[in-house]
Amino acid sequence: MRKKIKRVLTAVLTASLVLGCTGCSKEKKEPKPTPKATAKVDEGNANASGEGEGQADVPLVIACREFAKNFNPFSAESEADKQAVDLTQVKLVTNDRAGKILYKGIDGELREYYGENYTYYGATDLTIDYRKKSDTTKYQIKLRDDLVFSNGEKLTMDDVIFSMYVFLDNDYKGNASLKNMPIKGLLNYRANSKNAEKLSAKQVKRYVKKNPKELKKWIAKNITKQGITGEEAERLTEAQARVFLAQGKGKKVKNISGIRKVNDYELTIITNGYCKEMTEALQIPICALHYYGNTDKFNIEKNSFGFTRGDISSILANRTAPLGAGAYRFVKLEDNIAYFISNELYYLGCPQIAYLQLKDMTAVLEEAQKQLAAGGESDTETAMENSEKEELILPAEAKELKEGVVDVIAGSFTAEEVRQIMAVNSNGELSGNAFEVRQIADGDYHYIGIHGENVSVGKDAGSDASKNLRKALATLFAASRGVLKETEEALVSITNYPVAAESWVSPYVEDEDYSIAYSKDVSGKEIFEDDDTAEAKTELAKQIALEYFENAGYQTADGRVTAAPAGASLNYRVLVADGEANKLYPVIENAKAALEEIGITLQIQTVNEKELSKKLESGTQQIWVGSRAIKDMDMQTRYGIKEENLFGVSDKKLGKAVAKLQKKMTSEQRKEIYIKCFEGILEQAVEVPVCEFNNLTLFSSKRIDKDTIPKDCSPYYNWINEIQKVAMD
Repeated sequence: MRKKIKRVLTAVLTASLVLGCTGCSKEKKEPKPTPKATAKVDEGNANASGEGEGQADVPLVIACREFAKNFNPFSAESEADKQAVDLTQVKLVTNDRAGKILYKGIDGELREYYGENYTYYGATDLTIDYRKKSDTTKYQIKLRDDLVFSNGEKLTMDDVIFSMYVFLDNDYKGNASLKNMPIKGLLNYRANSKNAEKLSAKQVKRYVKKNPKELKKWIAKNITKQGITGEEAERLTEAQARVFLAQGKGKKVKNISGIRKVNDYELTIITNGYCKEMTEALQIPICALHYYGNTDKFNIEKNSFGFTRGDISSILANRTAPLGAGAYRFVKLEDNIAYFISNELYYLGCPQIAYLQLKDMTAVLEEAQKQLAAGGESDTETAMENSEKEELILPAEAKELKEGVVDVIAGSFTAEEVRQIMAVNSNGELSGNAFEVRQIADGDYHYIGIHGENVSVGKDAGSDASKNLRKALATLFAASRGVLKETEEALVSITNYPVAAESWVSPYVEDEDYSIAYSKDVSGKEIFEDDDTAEAKTELAKQIALEYFENAGYQTADGRVTAAPAGASLNYRVLVADGEANKLYPVIENAKAALEEIGITLQIQTVNEKELSKKLESGTQQIWVGSRAIKDMDMQTRYGIKEENLFGVSDKKLGKAVAKLQKKMTSEQRKEIYIKCFEGILEQAVEVPVCEFNNLTLFSSKRIDKDTIPKDCSPYYNWINEIQKVAMD
């Protein structure tokens, strides 16, 4: 592989230069940032101008969608409201660009991402200690001692505990997942009974089997509606069943025994067993007790946590002006524009830009789209010719940016719109003199599934013959992915492992063992390179697929399959949600045509999302087009061996590797196991990784110093994470 060899040589040469130049290029952390406070703080009140030393007074205007006008950190739901809230808040635990949790946030950690080193700081240090004897996990959280809210009030563990108890209260109906974690004593607290966690598994199972109305209603809202399945659904259902069984019985519970304050800056949390989702669940905002709660009702010794238990209505009523310890202070909402000033007390340093606006552009963009649809120019060649005359018909978002209405705007674009954006830049590239662009995956991973049992030879999913059958199909599906790159261009990133490419558990292109999915023939030899065209890949793949079919027991003649072995077929059905409207449809269409040329019929069946879900739950599917959120790492449901899994896998080695992920391990050990799982999945040929689709964030090159915009943005780490570093030009 020419590109891979070139990368390796480059890496070797770079390493040689570094070693031969002692001291000239040390990889060091960025200096620990400190607040540059110019605010006058008096008894918890800050009188700040919002303009610190060296700041520009030109506002940064960020486009957003319509406000629902709920700016409460506990209950904000709309995208725009969350944007407004996030600017004002600090999270208890944070992650890096690859989605990996930050464990040493106070002194900072230096981490590599796609060959670049980045320094990350956070509000806390996190230590995790699994105790095998008691089967419990201890989370120790240490808080920085110099954190203050934007009004000057100190931020301590009291604020953290207050926030946790709100998120864990029975009256909390939001999406924060902390309420679903196996925190010791949580179920007892929710049931207000010490019996909840004492109930036997048999008692709980019996109650679930009865399926009483209250449990049925809860499952519909919290499991089915949320799309939760498999092992997680069972765990949450069992937990809630314990609460309904125990309510009103046994000794009452006044606190959550697993949450313990050590001092003003240290906290311990004990969970039953080890739950890998716990660290992500700890990524909650640290909300101000003195602002959202009632300090008179906060007394840990008396089991009072800043509000009336079971009633958080007074907390949620504060919707108009968010307050926190984040980079910006909310000022007002006026004419659908949210105004902010910088927080000079921000622990990562006073933002470079003093004034910021979130501007609702919904109406403006909708009107622009209507005008364009009514009579606007859409022909790309004409648009390119007009670009020299400043008459390029840009997407509405880019036009508003170019005309200075906003400075930053994010959205999804078509390939044609991307070409138009590139034409405005004098260099003809995505980033140039008019626009600076960041490509960020939209948060979903797309794949093609091949059910192990339903696409097999002799009904033996794990046999070599069955694997060869699926590899024949997978090879052509993988080769067909190239059609997306040719049509979607910068808007698509092809993935080669069953996980988001940005994830810390994914092999990186630079890794020595990195390979293109299903790119090898039956002998293990690479058959095409990453930069081959889709047409060239497909032609090669047809020949290799025939070899795999032959090894699966199919009969062939004159370059075509003529007969299938027992239990296999010459016809397979693929389920495609929304049919031709599905973004992966061109991949299926290309593979269908190629398979027909070698004697295999691929029947495309259009279904809706609900129908697809039912098919997958029933386990009757053969092949399907699927997607999942990149944060969904439930390997047990998809490939585990404890019960029937989504992909019909029958591989004990893979199942054991998946089971290990449920145990406490170091990050390095976890990544090693994940990669073994990915290799096992590809060997079973039950999943063909396809792609992630990219959204674009456009910045004004004329008004923003593009060198200050964070690089390597990802779905896990947006530019807003480092907004304090961004400066106006």
